Amino acid sequence: MAVTPPPLPGTPSPEEPALPPAARRALRLTRAGMAAERAVRAFWPLWVAVAGTLAALTTGWQATLPLEAVWGLSVGAALAAGAALAWGIRCFRWPGRDEALARLDATMPGRPLAALADDQAVGRDDPASRAVWTAHRARMAERAQAARAPAPDLRLAARDPYGLRYMALILLAAGLLFGQGWRALEGLPGSGTAGGGALAQGPVWEGWIQPPAYTGRPSLYLADLPPGPVELPEGSRITIRLYGEVGALALDETVSARTGEVEPATAPQQSFAVVQDGTLAIRGPGGAEWQLRVIPDAPPHPWR
Repeated sequence: MAVTPPPLPGTPSPEEPALPPAARRALRLTRAGMAAERAVRAFWPLWVAVAGTLAALTTGWQATLPLEAVWGLSVGAALAAGAALAWGIRCFRWPGRDEALARLDATMPGRPLAALADDQAVGRDDPASRAVWTAHRARMAERAQAARAPAPDLRLAARDPYGLRYMALILLAAGLLFGQGWRALEGLPGSGTAGGGALAQGPVWEGWIQPPAYTGRPSLYLADLPPGPVELPEGSRITIRLYGEVGALALDETVSARTGEVEPATAPQQSFAVVQDGTLAIRGPGGAEWQLRVIPDAPPHPWR
């Protein structure tokens, strides 16, 4: 019994027309463009969720919130991204060859690709009729050689009427340019390092110094500051986080002049304003100490 060998790679099946090389190349590009269209339409909510989350992280808000709030918001952002990913996977469908062929064929006059797939229905035994049919196919093949893949339609205005994608991208770009983009993950739980190194086993700490907004000065990451003297504007807010076993690390400071009910020096998170010169120290493994000097506020100068 004779066995029919499998078709060679790239050989069209009997029901598929044999296209000219230029048309095959245009067909592949058309199919890729349709896949890009469907990917953009299916996954744009995921991109908005990711860009919005990264934009928020570049502002440094995670360094000013309680650890529990950061955990809650992180879980919420992860759930939103997961839901957007699931929705995109559910909506995305890879374009078939017939769909790409129909779109490409519609861009050319006379639909030559469909004509090349047709068979002569009548007059097959008539030499004159066969000659006309052969000439017709030759003209269609010539037109098919000029096939050009249509540009994909990546517009999302109908699906995103409020422009959320633009807002997320603008906020992300602003955060990367003017915020703390290089430290977007430093305030998240478990992402900090002591002394700028990788997260080690055992107790570690993080700290931020946020000068008053009207000074125009950027935030400072304590782990990046070498121990020693540091000048700060009056009213700067310091936030300290201690990780690991409670009691392994302790905060020692004389710059806040806090009185009354003051949280323990070993509290996992502490925040206070700098009002006077003094020392700031992390006592324990990997700790450091700084001598802070306050730059007093100057009275506002009237415009002249």
